[in-house]
Amino acid sequence: MTVKAHTQRTVKRKIFTLITSVSLIVASMQPALAAIEIDEDDFGPSYGTMAVDTIVGKPLGLVTAVAGTAAYIVSLPFSLIGGNADQAQQKLFVEPWDAMGRCLGCTVAEDNYYKSQVSDNNIVRIVVDQPSEILINTNDYVIVTP
Repeated sequence: MTVKAHTQRTVKRKIFTLITSVSLIVASMQPALAAIEIDEDDFGPSYGTMAVDTIVGKPLGLVTAVAGTAAYIVSLPFSLIGGNADQAQQKLFVEPWDAMGRCLGCTVAEDNYYKSQVSDNNIVRIVVDQPSEILINTNDYVIVTP
């Protein structure tokens, strides 16, 4: 191999390495440069997600909730011995039934948003620092100590 061929080969490698590096840097920057735009008219569940949730999601959720309740009842003596009855109740009983109460076709975030928009005369909302807020249920006793 001649010196000229070796030099050309080295230059080609360097150019290829440079192009590859620049391409990877540009490709990794694309998500950071992308803006997320929310269309408020099209926010929320679509027809497709509602249909799939009706046909597949809710029936499977019901089966999961019933099976979780049965598993919780069966595991209760063992979880009481192990001292984790609260965690077992939360994961096996509460969370599956809460998921059944989610709006049709909604994600958890959409459901939380819709539920936060419902006015409740027993809730006092204090905005601390956008978007942070304090919610006080006036049906409960609230004790504030300095």
